[in-house]
Amino acid sequence: MTNHGANDDRRDEVWQGMVNWDLGVGGSHVSPILWRCDALRAGKLYNRSMFGTREEAEQFAHRMREAEPDQIFSVESIRASQVWN
Repeated sequence: MTNHGANDDRRDEVWQGMVNWDLGVGGSHVSPILWRCDALRAGKLYNRSMFGTREEAEQFAHRMREAEPDQIFSVESIRASQVWN
């Protein structure tokens, strides 16, 4: 939602409380480490997902291996600063 009024200078602004950052179970703590799960198909990156904990990433990769047997899933830790600055 944006706020446009009569004295609008045409800037979009998000109303406070209207943005929900759902980072899953890992979002309840702050850590300099994130866990990246890459899905590869035919040697090319097909999908990339980020998780707050290793357990979340491993569970996701396990479920996806069962659902998508033609993809290769890898889980690795990365520094959060590589994603956000």
